[in-house]
Amino acid sequence: MMRCELKDAFSVSTSLYLRQLGRLYLRDRWPWLVAPFVLCGILSAALSDVRWVIVGLMILFIAIPMILALAYINYALSMEARWSVLSKTLTLDNDGLLLRFEDDRMHDRLIPWHEISGIKVGGESILVMLKVRHYTFLMIPFTVIEQSGIPIQQFARQLAIESKK
Repeated sequence: MMRCELKDAFSVSTSLYLRQLGRLYLRDRWPWLVAPFVLCGILSAALSDVRWVIVGLMILFIAIPMILALAYINYALSMEARWSVLSKTLTLDNDGLLLRFEDDRMHDRLIPWHEISGIKVGGESILVMLKVRHYTFLMIPFTVIEQSGIPIQQFARQLAIESKK
C-alpha cells in the first residue's frame, strides 16, 4: 500500500458534523418519528375527536425533541465525534488511519482497518464509518484532500480498498 498523508492539519466545524449526523440519523429513523403523529391525525379524523390532535402535537413538540436530544447525547458527545472536530493530521498506512492531534490533551490515535465499516463519499466530505457504534464516523473534508495534492477519488478508493482487507 502506498503511504498517504494529508499534510495540513484540519478539523470539521461542530455544526457541520452535527448536520451530517442528523442526516444519517433521520434518514434511518424518520418513519418511527412521523408514524405516531400521523396515527394521531388519522384517529382524530376517524373519531372526530380534537383530543387526538392535541396528543399528536404533544408528540411532535415534546417527545420528538427529547428523542433527538438523547441521540445528540449518545452520538455527538462521543470520543469518536471529537476526532472529527479537533484539529489533526491524518496518515493512511498499512496499519490503518493515524490521527495526530494538535491538542496536547488528546493522544495520537491509530484506527485499524478492521474498525472501519465503510466509506461514504458525498456532499463536501468523505465519511469513514467506524464500527464502534452506529452513526459514528470520521469526517474528512474534500478541501483538505485537494490541498494535499491527492485526487479525491483516488483517496476514497484507497480508503475503501484498505478497509475491505
